[in-house]
Amino acid sequence: MEETEKGIDILQLNLTGIRVIVLFSLLLDSPKTVEEINNQYENNPLIRQKVSDDTIRNDINSLRSAGCTISRTTKSNNRYALLEHPFELKLNISEIKALKKIYNKIYTTISFSELFAFEEFFQNLVLYTKDEEIKEEIIGISKLSGINKTILKDLIKYSESKNQIKISYLSQNGQIKEHNLLAERVGFRHDKLYLFCVDLDFNKNAFYHVSKITNILEIKLKSEQKIFQKFKSKYKILNVNQENYALSENEKLVEISGNDLIIEAETENDFIMMQNIFGFGRNCEVLEPIDFRKKIITTITDIIRMYNNEN
Repeated sequence: MEETEKGIDILQLNLTGIRVIVLFSLLLDSPKTVEEINNQYENNPLIRQKVSDDTIRNDINSLRSAGCTISRTTKSNNRYALLEHPFELKLNISEIKALKKIYNKIYTTISFSELFAFEEFFQNLVLYTKDEEIKEEIIGISKLSGINKTILKDLIKYSESKNQIKISYLSQNGQIKEHNLLAERVGFRHDKLYLFCVDLDFNKNAFYHVSKITNILEIKLKSEQKIFQKFKSKYKILNVNQENYALSENEKLVEISGNDLIIEAETENDFIMMQNIFGFGRNCEVLEPIDFRKKIITTITDIIRMYNNEN
C-alpha cells in the first residue's frame, strides 16, 4: 500500500491484498472452485468485480507463498482446500485506517446486504488477528458494531412492509419501556442507526436508536390507518448571502429580507427541528409556530440557568 506525505491514498489501496484476505476467509470456511471464488469476489463490497482464472490462481499462490498448504480436493470437482496455515493475520494501523476511510465514504449509500457483508468481513479479520489494538480498530470501523443483527434484520423487513410493531426500548433513565410503532424505515442519522416510525402511543413521527431496541414483542399484519404530518417551522437565517446558503432537502426559501433569508422547513418531529435550529447558533430566529418558538426560548433559558448554577 502506497503512502503519501498527507497519508494513505485510498485509490492506491492494494486490491490484490484485499482479494487475498477475502480468499483466505473463503477457504477457511470450506473448499471452493475457481468459479465460486470469482462469484464471491464479484459480490464482495470491497472488490465488486470478477477476475481472470489466472488471477485467482495467483492469489492462491500468494497464500501458498505466505505458508499456507492448499491443494485441490479431487480433479473432478476441482475445489481448492486450505489444509494448513501459519498465521495470525498481520495488519497495521495504516491499513486499518485506509479501510475505515473507504467504509466511511460509502456506508450511507450502499444497501444493508452490503453493510452485512462488510460486517462479516470485519469479523473474519478480527477472528484471525491476535493484536488486541488492531482488533479494537477493526471492530470500531463498522457502524453495525454493538447492534443485535437479528433485531436489525427484522426491523428492516417490517419497515419495508410498513408493519405495526411493539418494541421494548431501553430509555435514557435505564428503564425498559414498550412502544407501539408503525415502522417506516431504518436509516442513519449522525452516524447512528435509527428506526424511523410513527409512534402510535404519542400520535407523532419519531425515531428510536436501533441499538437500544431490546426486543420486538409483537407484529401486526394489519396496521392502524393513521396519517401524521411532518413537523413544520419557519425561521430566519441572519446575515447570509443567498448564493452562499445551500438549502437542504427539507428546506424551502420563501422570502429574502435584506441579508436575511426566511425559510420554511419540515422534519420528522420537533426534536429534530430543534437540533437543526441550534446548529445555526445565534444566526437563526424561529418565527413559527409560536409554541415552538416559546419552546426554543425555554430550552435556551434552561441551558443558561444550568451553566450559571455552576458558578
